[in-house]
Amino acid sequence: MMNTFFRRSIVLLLALLLLSACSHEAPLVRSARQEQAIDFNLRAQRAFMRGDYQTATDLYESALQLDSAIENIDGIAVNLLNLAKVNQALGKPAVAQRYLDRLLSDKALRYPLVHLAAAATQYGLIRLQAGDVTAAKSWADKAVGYCLSDCKLNGVIANLRANIAIQSNDADQAVYWSEHAVSANKSETQVEYANAIRLLAQSKLLKREFRAAPPLLEEVLGIDKILGLPDKIRQDLLLLAQAQDKLGGAELAAQYRERAARIAATSLK
Repeated sequence: MMNTFFRRSIVLLLALLLLSACSHEAPLVRSARQEQAIDFNLRAQRAFMRGDYQTATDLYESALQLDSAIENIDGIAVNLLNLAKVNQALGKPAVAQRYLDRLLSDKALRYPLVHLAAAATQYGLIRLQAGDVTAAKSWADKAVGYCLSDCKLNGVIANLRANIAIQSNDADQAVYWSEHAVSANKSETQVEYANAIRLLAQSKLLKREFRAAPPLLEEVLGIDKILGLPDKIRQDLLLLAQAQDKLGGAELAAQYRERAARIAATSLK
């Protein structure tokens, strides 16, 4: 059974990657349908970030219909990926996989490799969330196979491999891949860079290098506050509490848990 931190990190790992790296790359002159599809997609992104997953689902579906009608291949891929992501966040992995299968198994349309790499990575995350480490490793390998020239997903794939190592209780591999992920994501999206730092902190805890974790978690906490991500801020605080427990700082650990509890209570309102 995966711990709470691991389950949450899996659900959120691709939260902004698919919104930014896989955005519509439309020509300068766009049709009215394509403009509307982009508008739906942007509105869905905002709904997703505020945790309104049902609204995000409806908007992504609307964008998918418009992009499918004009055979906008990039738009179709982006919306399938985002619909998989939203359903994963909703706790519907089977539905998420069906959207990914539509992308990965399409015999009529040829999608850019970056979209296939993103789909394989997300498939790996879903399988890992289900506790199927073997399948997750296989999908990570497939993602690497798709991630060729001009691929921006190397850092995300490294995050997946670090997650796999943590789930497998392989501290050495967890540290190796999370350090690689930190380096690879530093020049990419802030959310994936933050994910990598958090994974490195978890890896240090797994390796029993307890003193190394708090500085990493304080750094990622600062990033998550700038990004305005309550769920991740709560994760950071709970991990800080866990680290302080290991270091004998019971009072400080209690303070971190109280801060996390207040954020959770606010988020539920």
